[in-house]
This record gives sequence, structure tokens and C-alpha cells, in this order.
Amino acid sequence: MEKKKVESIIVFGDATVGNPDLRYVVGASLARGGIYVKRKSHDPTLIVSNIDVGSARLGRVRNIRTYSDYGLERLSGRYDRDEARARFYEKIIRDTGASGPIVLAGRNETSNSLLLIDSLRKKEIKVVGEKTPTILEVARETKERSEIEKLREMGRKTTRVVQKTIRFLLKAKVRGPRVVFKSKPLTVHAVKTVINGLLAEEGIIAPEDTIFAAGRKSSDPHYDGKSGDLIRAGEPIVFDIFPAEPDGYWHDCTRTYTFSSPQRKVKEMYDAVLEAQTSALDMVREQASCSEMMIQVCKLFEKKGYPTARLLAKGNKEARVRKNSVVTIEPGLYDPKVGGVRIEDIVVVGSPSENLTHLPKDLQI
Repeated sequence: MEKKKVESIIVFGDATVGNPDLRYVVGASLARGGIYVKRKSHDPTLIVSNIDVGSARLGRVRNIRTYSDYGLERLSGRYDRDEARARFYEKIIRDTGASGPIVLAGRNETSNSLLLIDSLRKKEIKVVGEKTPTILEVARETKERSEIEKLREMGRKTTRVVQKTIRFLLKAKVRGPRVVFKSKPLTVHAVKTVINGLLAEEGIIAPEDTIFAAGRKSSDPHYDGKSGDLIRAGEPIVFDIFPAEPDGYWHDCTRTYTFSSPQRKVKEMYDAVLEAQTSALDMVREQASCSEMMIQVCKLFEKKGYPTARLLAKGNKEARVRKNSVVTIEPGLYDPKVGGVRIEDIVVVGSPSENLTHLPKDLQI
């Protein structure tokens, strides 16, 4: 805050779900969200609904107040919704001593946020914007010991889900080009049903679904696989899983598989991706140059005849990997005539770094 010349920061939202900034500063799950006020060199205040006080006390903020303390009910009875909201925030700012410049943060509906900012400025409250990286982006970039342990546990849980999914897939039989399970063609629906059950067993969820993309359609990096898609022998299957736990920590992991022997082109692509990922993983350490890692991988692909986007994006040549930041290493190759290949691990940066994804990288099931 000192560096950015910001005196106060307010992080708000209607829920902590889907609002990582609010979830991070609060340190607890709040079904109805809240308002977090932090003045430079002062302890923060968290304002929540009266029925969320118990949940708020499970977090990291010690000074907890309620909406009633700042007269929300009274204001809502006297003014329309937007004016009541503006006056409510004005009272919070005045009473907590928050002074400008003030940054408003949190993932919220844009038009409502802009309306609130406009209303506060009309009340002569100095609200300012931030250039990236924002204060909270910098704070969230590196992880505390407790956060890293949560990420480790998510890695263990995700690994178990993938391993058990593979055990299920091993029960399928290859019949020429077809893959069948219990005498029926194996579909993405059948596989995702298993995956979702395994996630539930681990107490984690997939808020953005899971990618299980088979065949040529896997050449679209974000094609998630539709229920009726058939699994066929020799074709690539991109299995990208990114579940989350209740505290908001995720684990991203991708493996590429084939039933039976892979098509020759798929094997060539896979070998190139595995070599590229191994090379990049070897480079991940504190203060490593991000651009050098990117260039290394692109050069390797280009040498093998695969064009890359290296010449299209300038990037930030000064970017460095910071200690205790957590990054994904996920090179991929995509050919519409064949399909896609991607391998992804999560790494905690350090000297040495720690790979949190403990899964084999075998292509053939």
C-alpha cells in the first residue's frame, strides 16, 4: 500500500465463492459475503451479515462488525437500493477512519461496482483504480506455509482421483478401433460420471467441470468433451482436471492418454511435449526468467517442426519467478487432423522447487 500510495483498501462482495480476493483477505467462507476494510498500518475490520458472524470468526480478521452496526436496515428503509448502498459504504468509510486514496477490490458485477464508485466520488470520497499487478495480486502471488500445505493436500487428492479414474479405464476393452465397457461403447459421459463420484469421495468439487477430450476434438485446448463423445483406440485423450476445495485452493493437472498403441503422429507429439515439459521443470527456480523458460520450450518445439506463438506475443522480459509462488508448467501441441497433447504439473517455486503433481507420465493406458 505504501508503494502504491494507497491509504485504504476495501474488498467486498455478496459471497466469498467466486470472489478470490475477498476469500483471501477474510480467510473464511461467507455465504453472504462481506466488506473488508484495511487502513495502512492498522488492523483490518470485517463487516458481515448478523447471521455470518460465526463463520467470520473462523477466519483471520479479529475485528468483526455487522451490517446493523452501520445502520443498513435503517438506510434501506429510507432510500432506494442504490442510494442506501452508497450511504452505507460512506458510513463505513467515515466510521472506520478509512481515508483516500481508497481502492475498491473484489470480483463483483461491473456495473454495480462502477455505480458505487461514482456515488462515493460524488460524496467527495477519493476512490482510485490500480494498475496490474494490484495490491492483492501481489499479496496472493506468493503463498504462506499453511497455503502451500493446502495445495499439497489438493495435489494428493487430485492424484488419487486421476489414479482411480485410470483403474476404471483399465477395465475397458479394446475391440479394433472401439473401446467398450461392459459390452457398450465407452463414452465421455461414463468417464465423467466416475470422475465426479471420485471428486465427491475426496470432498472436492470441479466448479468449472473437467476436460476429458478425445480424438481430434482435443486439438481445441479447452474443449471439455461432450457426453456422447466416443473413446477410440489409438487416439489422444486430454484429461485436464482442476478441482477446488472449500477454502478456495485448486489443483490443476493434465495428462494425455491413449487406449492401445498411439497413432504415430500422436506419439511424436507426446514425446515432444514431454521433453519440453521436463526441460521447463528443470528451469523452475527462484528468480528464474519467465521469458527464458518460454523461449526454451518454443525453440524445442520449433526444432522438431512445430510452429509456436513465440513471435506473436512480446510478454514481459523482466518477469521473474518468485519464491513460494505456485505455477503450472503445461506445454501442449494441437493438430486439428490428429488431436491435442498436453502435460501439466503444479510447482511451488523455490531452491529447489517442489512439484506437487505426483503422477506418472505414461501415454498408453
